[in-house]
Amino acid sequence: MTAARKVKISVSIDPSLLGAVDRYAARVGVTRSAAMERWLSQSSRQENLNRLEEETAAYYEALTEAERADDGAWASAASSKARKLRIDEKPDQKSDNVRRKK
Repeated sequence: MTAARKVKISVSIDPSLLGAVDRYAARVGVTRSAAMERWLSQSSRQENLNRLEEETAAYYEALTEAERADDGAWASAASSKARKLRIDEKPDQKSDNVRRKK
């Protein structure tokens, strides 16, 4: 798979922000463009996470009482089953436990 071609753009930013970009680029050993791309990517990811949190909160706030009760019942059942899992035991321990129960 080939990397997507980069697009060259021109932007105007505050000189103090450009200084911060240049200091970061020098510290981590990347170009100014790479530094700005990293920052923009991180900012975009954070914005997406914030939006997801807001949408999730809005979803749960909009649930009716019946939907909340149903959700609670599912969560309780899942928690109960999860507590019975033996994921930290070695495979031979699991089979020994199964054999002992019979």
